[in-house]
Amino acid sequence: MTPSVKTIGIVTFADCGGKEQSLFRVNPGIPAREALEHASNLFYYAKKLMLDAAMEEQGERYAWPAYYLCEMGKAVVDDLSQEMLSSIEPQ
Repeated sequence: MTPSVKTIGIVTFADCGGKEQSLFRVNPGIPAREALEHASNLFYYAKKLMLDAAMEEQGERYAWPAYYLCEMGKAVVDDLSQEMLSSIEPQ
């Protein structure tokens, strides 16, 4: 991965207001390595919460935090993907 790849800040997440607005956005200018490391951590903890949800009798309390962590991680990956794909597509 080239060091020049950074987040572009166009992917939003946490839809609210009847899904007409998003509450959060990925910030632009974050180097890909740091952004992917952060996304990996988000997915790691989401995985831990999902395992707890599956194993606990009242595991549903873990479902929403895991959902939001996955939503944040996906936004980071999607934002970087759009930047990387735009750099390889013919102009």
